[in-house]
Amino acid sequence: MNSRTFSMSTNAIGRIEAAEWLDGPAYTLANAAALPHRLAGRTGQQTRNVLHGTWFGHPLHPMLVTIPIGTWTLALGLDTLEAERGDKGQEYGRAADLAIQVGAAGAVVAAAAGLADWLQSHGRARRVGLVHAAVNSTALGLQLISVALRRSGRRSDGRLTSAAAWGAMFVGGYLGGHLVYRHRQGVDQADRSVEPRDFVPVLLAGDLPEDRPRRILVRDEVEHADVPVVLVRHRGRIFALGARCSHMGGPLDEGWVLGGGLVCPWHGSRYDLESGEPLDGPSTCPQPRYRTRVRGGLIEIRREQEPGAAVVPADTAAGRSSGEAGSAAAASLGRKADEVLFEHHELLRGMFRRIEDLPPEEPQRRDLLRTLASELEIHEDIEDAIFYPAVRAVSEDVPVAYAEHQQLADLLAATLKLPTSSAEFEEHLRVLHQAVDHHASSEEHSMFREAQRLGERRLRELGHALETMLEAERTSRFQRAFRELKISLLEGVGRGT
Repeated sequence: MNSRTFSMSTNAIGRIEAAEWLDGPAYTLANAAALPHRLAGRTGQQTRNVLHGTWFGHPLHPMLVTIPIGTWTLALGLDTLEAERGDKGQEYGRAADLAIQVGAAGAVVAAAAGLADWLQSHGRARRVGLVHAAVNSTALGLQLISVALRRSGRRSDGRLTSAAAWGAMFVGGYLGGHLVYRHRQGVDQADRSVEPRDFVPVLLAGDLPEDRPRRILVRDEVEHADVPVVLVRHRGRIFALGARCSHMGGPLDEGWVLGGGLVCPWHGSRYDLESGEPLDGPSTCPQPRYRTRVRGGLIEIRREQEPGAAVVPADTAAGRSSGEAGSAAAASLGRKADEVLFEHHELLRGMFRRIEDLPPEEPQRRDLLRTLASELEIHEDIEDAIFYPAVRAVSEDVPVAYAEHQQLADLLAATLKLPTSSAEFEEHLRVLHQAVDHHASSEEHSMFREAQRLGERRLRELGHALETMLEAERTSRFQRAFRELKISLLEGVGRGT
């Protein structure tokens, strides 16, 4: 999509979002659509849960829309083949007819799920959702007309109508994407911090009354943010969940307890106090959970880590460190991993300064740049292979660090292609230097500190492994030749003097 098309689509959606006149029809439709569910009582709530996907763990509507998108796109291709083959394309035509009918059936079910989700939207998102529904309904209507035309023998008109329906579906899909990726409809909005890893006191037990949710804050030093948690005393037991509703970020601490669950005051999602699982939609995602205990009259909480998380509790890591720190066996392993990597950071910083200090016309700049590129490659290799997998359990920064490695590789590739005497090279070298320094400083100020939870012996074992791999990367003829070939390919036609 070029900038002009992007601007046009953005302006069009902006006009939809600003169209306050859509609010009247939207609320009228919403009230009419919600009435049958309300009349059905608990059965109506269960139906809504099915349509939301509460039972499924993910919103149902995005999955269902793939049925009409896939089948109608297939039908468009089959119609094209039928038109090209004439009388010999009848088999393609019959297959297209079937695809359109299957897509129409899927579109009806997807619309029912989408309507259930749309009833819980408001403001600008509701306006976009209304137009999204109208456009997709138009696509469905056109496909039904196409089916009638085909059955009456007007196949050419039917194919044209289906093509128009596909265009309407495309626009509707774009609007649906806007709802998800801009308005975050159906996206998990709970705070997923892993802190606190160990029990921390948060409130006097006597300050928490029965069935009256209470908001407290716990500190996440890695993210430099306070994480809201809601405490609930129910039938004498104390429960703790993330206070930000996973559906649309509603304040659960302002909600109420009903049937053993905590109800969000915004859209009515109800979460099981014990498990955090949604009992009633529109939410499909469980709330973060915290283990609780009372000691010395204080309520203490610790984050219950989610499936797939490999997090070492602070007390466990501290035990490792205190039990092993200073031992002769640990010291004999050599330097710790953070010390080895810090030394390599300093080497990279020094190489940048040497290149920057040379005159633009100096041929040695190219040689130093190639050496720098080789050391950056080695640095990425040893961190990716040894350090990051080891510290993933104690640091939340690893995914970001991997992403920064990709960014550095992209910047390095762009810099290698430029003549070292050009002004453009100077600009790219400056940016690359800033990016490498940012990456190194972020590791030194956060990840290296978090890594101390692994204990001194483990860090020295990692340091030994890093130094061994570092030496192997530098001395291996095969590795050197491979890096030189890669650097030469990256330089390409842009190699300068």
